[in-house]
Amino acid sequence: MAMLIDNTGTTIIPKLEIANTFFRRFVGLQLRSSLPSDSGIWISPCSSIHTCFMRFPIDVWMLDRNGIILHSKRNVYPWRIVVAPRGTHSIVETMAGTLSLANGQQVKVTQT
Repeated sequence: MAMLIDNTGTTIIPKLEIANTFFRRFVGLQLRSSLPSDSGIWISPCSSIHTCFMRFPIDVWMLDRNGIILHSKRNVYPWRIVVAPRGTHSIVETMAGTLSLANGQQVKVTQT
């Protein structure tokens, strides 16, 4: 899977993991030593995350059902909790500092 900016088709995350089962959502990025800069994980459905047992900081992108970025949280360190704003349907996690996206941008997930 990959994540694109919807209106331009620009690929922003070429290697996107999907966490759409209870187990995959629960495990997420825990216990990994790092995340490649061209990778991310899309957690759906999801309205909050924790970074317990993580070893590196991440950026968190909170999306509504239409893929519109409602809010972002940059440089979230291990052992933190992030509660997303109302209307959040899914969350994308990337390595801290790898993307520059703005609230209101629309993204979409596609098969690669």
